Amino acid sequence: MKRSWLPLIIGFILTLVILITVFIFLIFLPQNQIQDDTVALITVIPAASSTPMIGLTIVPTPIVESTVEISSNFKFKLGDFVQIAGTSGDGLRLRSGPGRTNSVNFIGLDAEVFEVIDGPVAADDFVWWYLEAPYDKNRNGWSVDEYLQIVTVP
Repeated sequence: MKRSWLPLIIGFILTLVILITVFIFLIFLPQNQIQDDTVALITVIPAASSTPMIGLTIVPTPIVESTVEISSNFKFKLGDFVQIAGTSGDGLRLRSGPGRTNSVNFIGLDAEVFEVIDGPVAADDFVWWYLEAPYDKNRNGWSVDEYLQIVTVP
């Protein structure tokens, strides 16, 4: 059997021609079709300089600590923590202002803890203190000191 090499040679030559054509096409492809038209803008920010500021002198204000304690005849002072006690379960009315004629904001329960924010104010034969709950700043109001006890830890 005689084998014909002619189709194999023609196929090899055609493959070479196709590869050379693709290679030439890629080499001579116009450059504007390869490049993307996006442009990157670069902003140069100069570094900060260590230029001294002449004429500006900052002098810190000295802090004077007071060592004198002012004694008062009141049961509490601002910043103390107090709890409601002795209401027999009725609770304590915390009002919008010092005095029994002011509206009631809410009723605090026995053993509930508050911080003394303002006071004392004398009204209606009572000493009134402005209290605020440490866990909820919306629970606040004026209360008489008759139903309050000081606590060391809230």
